[in-house]
Amino acid sequence: MRFLFLLCSSGLALSGCETRQSAVIVTARPRVAAPTSDSARVWPAKAPAAPDTADYTRAYQGSFESPRADTLILLGKRQYWLQLRQVADSTKPLDYAPAYVVGRPFAAPSDTAWRAHRVRGYEGTYTFTLRDSARRSIVFRKRLHKRDFQAVAAGEVLTVSEPQFRYLGYSAGLNGLLFIAYFGIPYSDVVDRTMLLLDARTGQVKAQRGIGSATFDAIDCDPQVAPTGLAVLTCAGEVLRAGQPPLSLRRPRAKLRAARFLTDTTLLAVYEFGTYQPVKQSDTDAEDNADSPPVAKAAATAEMTQRPAEFVSTPAQRRAANAFVLSTSGRVLGKFRYDGWAGEMGYAMPRCFSPITRTYYFSNGGQSVFVLPKAQPGHVTELPLKKMSRFRYPQRSQEIKLILPYAVNTQSMVLYIDTLHPQQVRYRLQPPPEG
Repeated sequence: MRFLFLLCSSGLALSGCETRQSAVIVTARPRVAAPTSDSARVWPAKAPAAPDTADYTRAYQGSFESPRADTLILLGKRQYWLQLRQVADSTKPLDYAPAYVVGRPFAAPSDTAWRAHRVRGYEGTYTFTLRDSARRSIVFRKRLHKRDFQAVAAGEVLTVSEPQFRYLGYSAGLNGLLFIAYFGIPYSDVVDRTMLLLDARTGQVKAQRGIGSATFDAIDCDPQVAPTGLAVLTCAGEVLRAGQPPLSLRRPRAKLRAARFLTDTTLLAVYEFGTYQPVKQSDTDAEDNADSPPVAKAAATAEMTQRPAEFVSTPAQRRAANAFVLSTSGRVLGKFRYDGWAGEMGYAMPRCFSPITRTYYFSNGGQSVFVLPKAQPGHVTELPLKKMSRFRYPQRSQEIKLILPYAVNTQSMVLYIDTLHPQQVRYRLQPPPEG
């Protein structure tokens, strides 16, 4: 189990500078006749494009709760107000069976309900409304219910959940509004995620994808609109693309464990290779379950069930390259072996980004650091810790300081990066704060 939490911070030194104004001498110049044809005309040079300094691997920092206020969003060059409203209907009960994860407190009220593992929840209405910037006209109003998510969400969890929705962004290429929905068992840490894409003109559902758990075994991925707006990462093993079929990220005998955009047209996908194999319950486990007090079982809203299978990898699969830099057209630009997962509950890649050097840094546990330049993310460089220089004071004038949290077990790795040579890095380990 791994805990999904990432934080990247940087320290930048700012130096003052003195500006001096030099004398300017203006002399009269003879007038020159204007050119008579376009071929003779000198057009002004275009201003250079601003460097792309955004960190596209940054994890979503939102909560499981739906926003309580309307949100002012930008679609193209125009502003709109987005309103999310949800209402539970206690007059419309919903039952589901058989339930293996939802606990007895949600059992349907009948003598034989729990014997059949039948749980009860209630219907809800989830309304998405898009208005113009003046709130005078409605672009669309779309209502959804729990039954609209039956194909992509776990039935028993969906039944008892109180869904929460968050707006993530707008895809101009797909003309869609991207949302993430959380379906969880109340008073528990069992939460599933679903991606939702609504048409920006009509509100109709363009795509729905079940992502899986947001806690246990959660992948390091958030549904995301590509910076150009021409693609959407669903986190369900595919990338939706404007004017093209979806790009599948699935691989045989592999589970997707992380996926993040790196640039407008590239992304990083990381896998765990292996297959599911059945697990038999041992005699010790059976005795432990028999000794569990019945009162404790009855109080649990989510039950710990024996997994019928576990994911098993061979030695050869554990040595193979499992991290791939891909273009949104599906071409493999680079690959490497990654084993630096951090935390306890989900799959998390400790990482940070330098906007000055425009470079990503990924910790590979206590083994190495992978360097991916944003200009050419397929050119991956591995810096073994054994060959990296330990930091010794003072910090050099051309160095910037970045922090990789949970880079080595629970310790953070402090990187001192040469801004003139981003692959020259000194480091030191920093223990976690006490308490």
